Amino acid sequence: MRTINRYADFLPLSYDIRRTKPLDNTPIKPITAGHTLPLFNLHKEDFVIPFQFMNRDSSYIVGSELLNQPLVLAFFSIHWNGYGDKYIKELQDLYADVQVMGGQLLVVSADSRKELEEVAAKHNITFPLALDRNHQIDRSAGIYSETDPLWDRLSGFEENAPLPAIFVIGQSQRITFDFIDRYFDRSINRRELLSEVYTAGQAQALSRAIA
Repeated sequence: MRTINRYADFLPLSYDIRRTKPLDNTPIKPITAGHTLPLFNLHKEDFVIPFQFMNRDSSYIVGSELLNQPLVLAFFSIHWNGYGDKYIKELQDLYADVQVMGGQLLVVSADSRKELEEVAAKHNITFPLALDRNHQIDRSAGIYSETDPLWDRLSGFEENAPLPAIFVIGQSQRITFDFIDRYFDRSINRRELLSEVYTAGQAQALSRAIA
């Protein structure tokens, strides 16, 4: 008896087995007070709003130059939704007081120049604002990672972005104050931050006096 193979016209399936290395899902680990932040350099073209002390001949700023005064380093992202508007206003309100206490404020963001220019215009920003290209700085601060994305940890976010974070950094690169808002539900402790800026400034002044 002849057997007819109804599926003779179909070639056998073949599978291309690809081996991929699993992603490292290690949770982010922000640096905190008592630790040091690796130095970073910023080129002139990285600035959306430059420092007042920068002149036309300045091509870049080395990390050590940023620490001539206590540095308040803050991170920002346009992908924080309404939280970002509140946060950026708090930073603008802090800016003058940070200067009075002897420090300087620098806000960095991995967003595009065009996006940051729009934010600056919307909120009348006057503090120094720079691009964090390829998340170089927020990675070193431990507040951003591709393998532990923001949208995987908290609902309501559609883009991966760093955590809101602010550090006060002294001349030795040591962090004396940290504000890390893991759940987007806190406000900046203004009094504590300014107190740390003042203390760090006094310590640097004393160090120069006895040098």
